[in-house]
This record gives sequence, C-alpha cells and structure tokens, in this order.
Amino acid sequence: MAQVTRAQAQDLLFEFTQSDALRRHGRAVEEAMRGYARWFGLTDPAEIEKWGIVGLLHDFDYEQNPTEETHLHVGQAILRERGFPEEIVEAICSHADYMRIPRDTPLKKAIYACDELVGFIGAVVKVRPSKRIADLPVESVVKKLKDKAFARSVDRSYVYGGAEAIVRPLQEHIAFLIETLKPIAEEIGL
Repeated sequence: MAQVTRAQAQDLLFEFTQSDALRRHGRAVEEAMRGYARWFGLTDPAEIEKWGIVGLLHDFDYEQNPTEETHLHVGQAILRERGFPEEIVEAICSHADYMRIPRDTPLKKAIYACDELVGFIGAVVKVRPSKRIADLPVESVVKKLKDKAFARSVDRSYVYGGAEAIVRPLQEHIAFLIETLKPIAEEIGL
C-alpha cells in the first residue's frame, strides 16, 4: 500500500474500534494533526493527509489492546501486515513513551503533542456550563491541568512534554487546538 487513503484509515479504525468516544477521539486528533501539519509549513495535500491519518489511527488498536504490553505492539504488526508505510507506523507508535521511539521529526512531535491534550480538552469541555468548545477559555484548561483529581487518566507529562516537543508555550498550544477543533465540534461531540 504505497499511498493510504483516509477512507482506508477510517475503515481500519472502525474495524478495531467500536466505541464512539474512541472513534471521536481519533477524529479529533486527526483534525489537530492536520492543523499542525499546516502550522509546520506543509502545503502538499498528500502530506497533510498523512498527518491526519496518523492522528486518526493513533489509538486504533487501544480498545482491544489497552495495556502497555499490547497497545501499539499489536497495532504496529497489523499496520505492517496491511501494508501501511513505515513512516506512518513509526509515527503512530512514537506517541507512547514506552515504545521508546525517538521523536525526531515534526510528525512524531506533533502526534505526541496532540493526543493527550486533545483528550484533556474534551474532558474540560464536558464539565463547562455550556458543554461547548466554542466557549472554552484557555485558562480553564490550564487550571484543570493543575487539578490532579480531574481527568486522572491523562498523563500530564505528555501534555507538558508535547508542548516542549513542538517548542510552543503551553497556552498557545492549547489555544491552537481549541481553534482547530471548533469547526468539527459537532462531529466530535464538543
């Protein structure tokens, strides 16, 4: 499979992921990755699509393989079996620290920067009075990050490390993701 299409990527996601929440998370990270592809200066639609596919598929095997011993280990084998390009496989696997893959490209840095924070932003939206990302101030996200009891499953080191990896102040990174997700808010339930 020389060139992967978004439709092929979505089919794979839906084959392995039944949860609407996890499907929406994949879609949200896809959009965040497209935004970051452009932010990093990419203009080639095929490159932007590739970044989006990495976002869409980053957790495709998580529902069936939710542990560090299985998540991504199983997924990378499936992706390779199905002929996905190594660049996509490696980028997807690089978003987890335990895979020990150097984040040595903007693509790998961006997936690391987007995954946990996109999920966290979604969690913050759900506890806001309006429950809409359109009304979400950056300060609310920053405040909730400091509250260790809130969204306990979100690894804060990934959030802070992600902003560092893309060399962007955290508030700016949060604001960028909020703006990037607003156009698809209804689709992703925010």
